[in-house]
Amino acid sequence: MPERRPGRVVMLVDNTIDGDSRVQKHARSMADAGWEVHLIGRAPATGPDTYQLGEAQIHRLTLRRLPPRKSLRRRVTGVRYPLAYDSQDKAVLKNRRIKVDWAELEVRGAGAAARTGIAQPSSSKQLPLIAARLAGKVRRTTIRARTRQTKAAAAAWGDKNGTLEGLEMAFWGATMGDRAWRRLDPLPLRYELSYRDKIEELQPDLIHAHDYRMIGVAARAGVRARAAGRDVRVVYDAHEFVPGLAQANPSKKWLASQVAYEREHIPYVDAVVTVSPALAEMLQTSHGLKELPVVTLNAPPKLVPGEETSSDWTTEGGARDVREACGLGPGTPLAVYCGGAAPQRCLHTIVESLAYADDVHAAFMINNLEGEYVRSLRELAESIGAADRVHFMPYVPYDVLVRFLSTADVGIHPLRKGPVNHEVALSTKFFEFMQARLPVVVSDVKAMADEVNRVGNGEVFRSEDGKDLARAVGAVLSDRDRYTAPYDQPGMLDEWSWEAQAEKYVALYERLLKHLG
Repeated sequence: MPERRPGRVVMLVDNTIDGDSRVQKHARSMADAGWEVHLIGRAPATGPDTYQLGEAQIHRLTLRRLPPRKSLRRRVTGVRYPLAYDSQDKAVLKNRRIKVDWAELEVRGAGAAARTGIAQPSSSKQLPLIAARLAGKVRRTTIRARTRQTKAAAAAWGDKNGTLEGLEMAFWGATMGDRAWRRLDPLPLRYELSYRDKIEELQPDLIHAHDYRMIGVAARAGVRARAAGRDVRVVYDAHEFVPGLAQANPSKKWLASQVAYEREHIPYVDAVVTVSPALAEMLQTSHGLKELPVVTLNAPPKLVPGEETSSDWTTEGGARDVREACGLGPGTPLAVYCGGAAPQRCLHTIVESLAYADDVHAAFMINNLEGEYVRSLRELAESIGAADRVHFMPYVPYDVLVRFLSTADVGIHPLRKGPVNHEVALSTKFFEFMQARLPVVVSDVKAMADEVNRVGNGEVFRSEDGKDLARAVGAVLSDRDRYTAPYDQPGMLDEWSWEAQAEKYVALYERLLKHLG
């Protein structure tokens, strides 16, 4: 057991925790450093739960619902289609009512002739048959007319970046300023409603908000605590540059809301942490921060010599490493990718590259094995005759991932060039490949390309160019020792380890909580 430090830490995140390696590592390492740590996240579909992660306590809570606000587009659509139901689900239910009513009339229309005579007829009271048929016809006609308007209204609701959204953004921005997010996207209020009671119950000394959705929840909890006489410190851990999130959601109204939400609450925090030096500079400039945010890289734990064989973990099929999981011998070239499967991650470029590299296999450790995008990857591999050289498998736990990857030949990160957060990212997988002592092949996004060129541990290729990716992989495979040599430099891998990043968190917490000592 670690020696206890004074202070209770509550960390907040807007996901279910189990797929977020940075948050898991952070909670566990701060608990190992001696603080009492509670991590609050969103409950999965199976419902709320609590469990231990090392010495940290996990609380996964149900995200509570709030009555939705009607957007300007919804209000205008309501005027245009006044007979439309509130939702298409309601229209479906009303149409089912028609079928039930029709069944009733069929029975009544059959009359006494349909009875068998086995028992006396019931004495139920009802409208005369002719009146019931007329009422049913009116009801069916009305429901069908309202259903048509509901479908038309639903189609009109689909435009999320039109003139009406622009007017809505302009109006609320002019009347409310940064508070406009409450009208444009009140989702953060659901997180506050859901997490508030648990935060109040835990009475933290430090609240750590992971990513932009949690900054308001943490800042408001800090304000309440200070008003009640408790000296609470708030840390904002910015995982991305919020104005650059357009790639994640194309709605301009949504993006304006997230920017305003972060900008309103960042003045209430005591310190800011982020994931790369470039992003730290952007945050300082955009928010006028008095000091540069602390940079903690998304690095994995170090692979300690001898650890390759010490863990008992295996895949469901009993494999201890990626090469074994693919059923490949040591002489077969194997490239790996680990992370989310989405078009902007450009996994299709890896598959396309196999058309120019006949002997290379590619393994993907991804979050969704059956989604539409993954199906398209399988179809692409089939079309180029590489189906037998593509291997899909689920996520591997973060604490064994480096060991699992270490038997591959090269790690690939094919991120799409252009989006701001892609250009400034030093992503988790980038460092996981390095800790696994794999040469790294990255697309020409600025931060990672600059780092690979500086260190000399890999090659850079043109984003979304499968042929150029094959060239870069071929260059690495032809002289692999040259690209792994930088890892032998004293201290190189220590710098890119989670252990080194955790020390920065410890120093920050010690500074913020020194009044408790």
